[in-house]
Amino acid sequence: MRQIKAHALFAYAVFTAIVCSYAMMAVWFPIAYIWGTYEDLFGEWTQFWLLVAGLVCSMRIVFSKGAYRPFFGILAVSFFYVAMEEISWGQRVIGFESPDYFKAKNLQGETNLHNFLTGPYSTVLKDSLGYLLAAGLVIYGLVVPVALRARWRIAVWADKCGLAVPPAYLWPFFVLGAVLELGPFGFNEAEVAEILIAYALASTALHYGYARKRGLDASASGTWAAGESGRLALRAGLTTVLVLLLAGGTTLAIYATPEGKKRSDTRIKNGVDKFAGRYARYERWDMAAALYERVLLEKPDSASTLRKLAKTYRNAGDLERYDARIATVLQLDLDRYEKDPSAASVNRSLVRTYRMMGETAKAEAYMRRALRIGLERVEKHPNGANAAYSLGRTYELMGQHEKALEHFERANRLKPTSKKFKKAYLKAALRSK
Repeated sequence: MRQIKAHALFAYAVFTAIVCSYAMMAVWFPIAYIWGTYEDLFGEWTQFWLLVAGLVCSMRIVFSKGAYRPFFGILAVSFFYVAMEEISWGQRVIGFESPDYFKAKNLQGETNLHNFLTGPYSTVLKDSLGYLLAAGLVIYGLVVPVALRARWRIAVWADKCGLAVPPAYLWPFFVLGAVLELGPFGFNEAEVAEILIAYALASTALHYGYARKRGLDASASGTWAAGESGRLALRAGLTTVLVLLLAGGTTLAIYATPEGKKRSDTRIKNGVDKFAGRYARYERWDMAAALYERVLLEKPDSASTLRKLAKTYRNAGDLERYDARIATVLQLDLDRYEKDPSAASVNRSLVRTYRMMGETAKAEAYMRRALRIGLERVEKHPNGANAAYSLGRTYELMGQHEKALEHFERANRLKPTSKKFKKAYLKAALRSK
């Protein structure tokens, strides 16, 4: 029976640590999970420094002799490009403003190229690219190594032509990365996939660089002497520790600046709200309620959050807390209505609250008023993006999705640099299909 080598055991240990830590955070520690998956926080900087490590390892092979130099030259360029795209070419570090063209055309309004094609919203193109990427990862990370080990002609030919086939022990990173890239759980797990994939590619470059330096066959690491395997495991361990230290240091350094702290805190707050909804979809009412309560500490007058929290308590069977929260949001809506009865948003909020309470007649009355206000405002401001957006929201609440899409599209066209209008338009377009 072939003994598993030290470098392979270390890779399996890292894989297990990544998967178990993220699974534990997702189940029990949502704030930690947000820090591990959101932009400008620890998870993204881990991705960045893994890509930098892969770039350095690839460049060492490029500036040496061997058949794999062209492959790692291409990989080095890819590492550099993806690393810089990951941080929007330093935009959020330096703090420069996106040009208007990027604001209008980029799906996130950032200074990068990949978000011209994909973004935080599901589209046919994004989904198609996701499946292609997943298939490519499985083929490159699992099928090709198996084929090379079986000495299939096409795999042997590709290896002779300079295709650096990943070491077989890295297949779990590629396969699980491919699965998570498709987002099957709706828990932002594509970010975990990027860490797995970046680690696998950086490890491939480290593996080939070590084999070249020691005069070893990179595709037959299972036959290496124990000493050679141990030395590679040590290098992989030191690289991993260095990456984690750099990721942690970068995250803390950015968070120590006033602008960085403000930006990170905003992302965490938005993440808490989103993850509360995700836990609610899995009927984790206790976790969802705890997160919504946390959001209310920052926004105690948020009618939307109060309704979500009331619904969570109702689904959990805690009717006493449901009654308290729904009474609070109703009073909040009525107070706002008294101050500004001509605001369509206030009327829409009352519609949502009365619907939750089962008072259909009152909800319909405020719905008609919101629609009348919206139509009058659009007539008065035919070129107003805000007016079109507000009317789109009203039609959306009425369930008239085609009309909602029409007005969201108009708002986006009138003000293409607005992320809010773009998001509403793309979501409505997806819903209408």
